[in-house]
Amino acid sequence: MSEIDDDLGLHGEACLFRTIFETAIEAIVVIDDDGVIRACNPAAARLFGYRGDEMQGCNVRDIMAPPYRDVRSPTGERETGVRRILGSGRAVAGVRKNGSTFTLELSITEWRQNGERLFTGILRDVTEDVRVRELQRLMVNELNHRVKNTLATVQAIALQTLRNSETPRAAALALNKRLVALAGAHDILTRESWEGAAVTDIVAAAVEAHGAGGATTCSGPSAWLAPKPAVALALILHELFTNAGKFGALAGGGQVSISWAGGTAGQDLILTWREQGGPAVTAPVEHGFGLRMMEALASDLSGEVRLDFRTDGLVCVIRTVVGAPL
Repeated sequence: MSEIDDDLGLHGEACLFRTIFETAIEAIVVIDDDGVIRACNPAAARLFGYRGDEMQGCNVRDIMAPPYRDVRSPTGERETGVRRILGSGRAVAGVRKNGSTFTLELSITEWRQNGERLFTGILRDVTEDVRVRELQRLMVNELNHRVKNTLATVQAIALQTLRNSETPRAAALALNKRLVALAGAHDILTRESWEGAAVTDIVAAAVEAHGAGGATTCSGPSAWLAPKPAVALALILHELFTNAGKFGALAGGGQVSISWAGGTAGQDLILTWREQGGPAVTAPVEHGFGLRMMEALASDLSGEVRLDFRTDGLVCVIRTVVGAPL
């Protein structure tokens, strides 16, 4: 190959590498030992909010946030900040031309040309990746918290059901029904991404689960409950329906009325359960587990549960706080 052919080959190779540099999707910068940006491709300019060749001649301090700016090592040798993080996949803080900061993934290598030390960095905006990872971490923590709370609830229900049941069969049936009620509340919350639940949905699920649609009337405004009071209300309604089916209005051809008032976020929601047309009611000498659980769940409601054993039918007033709707 002649010298002319050799020169043309080198020139063509240089053009090829220049084309790759200019058209690369990833941001690429070349920085010297003083931290001055000697070259950058269009992707890098766009990433940092510059136009054209504005970035060339800038210092690394202009595009990187502390602690990745110019510092001195313990030996007193000046480092550019970029040199301190040689390697691949390092997370650093970048600064755009408008002053906003964002998270970068930086891969950087050191090389020399004619005795001069240079650095080539490939940069990628991973702000969204970091946000998604943080969201996943929060979701895992929240899931862990919910699982622990659910297991604690199941444990309490199981222990009390077994303790207050006359036979193993009765205990198994009662426990199964309570767990189904708990699962139903979780189904509603899952559909709403665990942001909360509509009172209408909670009441409707309880009515359906007990097959009481023909004997129950429901009315009330649109209202939203946070997850904890939503689960508590579902469990309370289950106990009320169970009691009504055994001893109250639903055991003797009567009717149940469920009504609620208050639908604005931050207000108290007052839900009234009223039985009519069933057997005559007398107040129990001792509260069974169902009634005790309803009273205990008042703390989850951030409110109260009041039971009034009227002769013509049980009346239960439930007070809780309305949450913020989606």
